Amino acid sequence: MKKPCIVINIEHEHSSVVLAGTLWMKGCDVYLANSPKECLKIIKDLDKVDVVIIGAEFAMDRDAMLIVNIKKLNMDIKILAVGDESTDKTRIIDYGTDEFALKPLSMENVADKAFMLIARDALKEDN
Repeated sequence: MKKPCIVINIEHEHSSVVLAGTLWMKGCDVYLANSPKECLKIIKDLDKVDVVIIGAEFAMDRDAMLIVNIKKLNMDIKILAVGDESTDKTRIIDYGTDEFALKPLSMENVADKAFMLIARDALKEDN
């Protein structure tokens, strides 16, 4: 079985690193992006990306249109956006995110949500 491939593009550098370590320990191939532009480049360079985890600031950046551009590259990529109470959740969902997680939450919770998206996709393929 192929390892899940996850790209992380969260504004908080330390959170990105801890989340990457958590996912790596769970058997994933993990790639870190520091900007929406870098995130799109990583996705283009990889054969297959299962999930992209995006911070709310990057998700709501109207200039980058990150979620829309990811879906243009590959509609099968699942997107998990992470935000807080001040986040415009409706706009992020309208852009096409597959899941929205509200802080505070642990790295384990974020990892579980990413795996849920992968499992949901696998279940659809089996039916």
